[in-house]
Amino acid sequence: MSVSKKNVLIVAGSDSVGGAGVQADIKSCEAFGCFSASVITAVTAQNTNGVSSVLAMPAKMVKAQFEMVLAELDIDAVKVGMLFNEEIIAVVSAFLKELRAKNVPVVIDPVCVAKSGAKLLEDAAIEALKELLKLASVATPNVDEARILSIDFANLPCDMVLKRTKVDEICEDTLYLKGGEVVKFSEELFEPRVMHGAGCSFSSSLAAILAQQNDLVSAIKMAKKFVANGIKNAHKSKFGARLIDHKAGFNG
Repeated sequence: MSVSKKNVLIVAGSDSVGGAGVQADIKSCEAFGCFSASVITAVTAQNTNGVSSVLAMPAKMVKAQFEMVLAELDIDAVKVGMLFNEEIIAVVSAFLKELRAKNVPVVIDPVCVAKSGAKLLEDAAIEALKELLKLASVATPNVDEARILSIDFANLPCDMVLKRTKVDEICEDTLYLKGGEVVKFSEELFEPRVMHGAGCSFSSSLAAILAQQNDLVSAIKMAKKFVANGIKNAHKSKFGARLIDHKAGFNG
């Protein structure tokens, strides 16, 4: 895919098995021709069966990463994933305000729990994360995250893609615009249906596309197609084909 080089800042946790988190974000952005910088918020010990340990970065380390990256790069879009606690959210909020003042698009994937059920956000940080959504251009919660955050779809903080609003023969996502319009997007489901990092890959590919100034509806269509193709060609592990093949994302 021929695109101009843009810089995407990824603010998220590290996934040791490489299928989700920062690792999936970098692979997704590279697939769209973007350069990825990162602010690591947490380190997780995990694989596709679950999370065994989480170590959050000190807030001052998160702040230091932002400062060093922004001193060198002009950022064209931001993807925000796992934040874990209030202290980290406070640091991220301060920098997002600066970037939004420059009209930089921000995609927030409000990570709360892993598919295995492991908590990736402290209970005390739920309200802070809800407040952070006001700084998003678009947020991408799944139905469980929307429930945890008590999202009021009649009074949205930002445009919002609600993932997995329907899951049978197709996977349906629904875009709720602040102005009240609703747009639905569907893709075929592929076996196996246990897939690691699909949400991360969707939100980061969306950020990469928006960095290139595509409109939101077109960007969502492209991001969903990219993830669907990556799932269709999933990378196999000892636990089955559960890891998205990001290099296959445009090859069907």
